[in-house]
Amino acid sequence: MKKLSFVLVVGSLLSGCATQKPPLSDGQYTAFATQLIGIMKCVNSGYMTPDVGARGQQYSMANLNTWQYDKNYFMSRAQQIGDSVNPSQGDCNMLSMNIVQTKNQIDAQNQQAAQEAQAWQNLRNQQEQNKTTYCNQIGTQTICNRY
Repeated sequence: MKKLSFVLVVGSLLSGCATQKPPLSDGQYTAFATQLIGIMKCVNSGYMTPDVGARGQQYSMANLNTWQYDKNYFMSRAQQIGDSVNPSQGDCNMLSMNIVQTKNQIDAQNQQAAQEAQAWQNLRNQQEQNKTTYCNQIGTQTICNRY
C-alpha cells in the first residue's frame, strides 16, 4: 500500500511537470494584439518613451508565451485590428504607468531574492568559521577532521 501511494504521488508530480500551456482564446488573441499594437503606436506618436515601450513589449511577449497559441493566426489577427487601435495620450500614460509598476515590482523581487541569497551565504560562511579542526598523527600520517 505504501508503494502504491508513493507511485501515485510521484506520478502526479511528474504529470504536473508535463502539463501543457493553456490554449489562447479568441478574445485573448485580440487583447494581446491590441496591447502590442497599442504600445507600438504610443511610442510612434511620442506618447511613450522607446525604453518603456520596449520593456512593455518584452513583458507582453513573456506573458503571451505562457499560453499555447498559433503565431500565424496571431499575426493575422494583429493585422486585422491594427488600424482600429488608436490609443490616446491618456491611454499611453496609463500603459506606461503599468509597465513601470511591473518593472518596479520585478526589481523589488529581484532585490529581495539577492538579499536572501546573501543572507544564506553569510550564514554558511559563519558556520564554516565556527568549525573546529582536529588533527591526529599516527606514525608519519596526519589525519584531520573538521566539525
